[in-house]
Amino acid sequence: MKQLIGIGIFLLGLNWQGITGEWQPDTRLLRAVRHVESGGGVFVYGDAGLSLGDFQIRRGAWSDVSNWRKARGLKVYEYDAFVYHKFINRTYAANYLSILYTQLERQFRRAPSSAELYAAYNMGLTTFGDKCNFDLRRVNAVTARKCDQIQQMVETQMVAVNNKSTRQLN
Repeated sequence: MKQLIGIGIFLLGLNWQGITGEWQPDTRLLRAVRHVESGGGVFVYGDAGLSLGDFQIRRGAWSDVSNWRKARGLKVYEYDAFVYHKFINRTYAANYLSILYTQLERQFRRAPSSAELYAAYNMGLTTFGDKCNFDLRRVNAVTARKCDQIQQMVETQMVAVNNKSTRQLN
């Protein structure tokens, strides 16, 4: 059983490595963030119209991702024209999570949890740091519930994948 879990974690790690070798979120985390942020794409605007698309991205985060993409020679997209484009909104959310992962990993000197990543995604890295000292116990009640939901969704999906792998090996 330990070997199967190890294999599952190894395969999960392969999914998270991009072509550049930078960490990238896998489908499970993106699916969870989309669900928590917009009810799976049902509510494509929030925060009084400041957060838009399936992943509820604000203009500032979009700009940060565009700068990150430019630095890597990747195509960038205008916020107003593409924020509601499902694939591009998902791509920008994935890139934003990659940025946050790198910064949180540097801060923590370890890999951040899905809940910690989501707190930074939801609140912004600066707010998560300045107001909460990067501590999930200090986030507001609504964000704390969403962090728990993200963590549970990702873990449940990982167990399902490991169980499926176990059945396939038997």
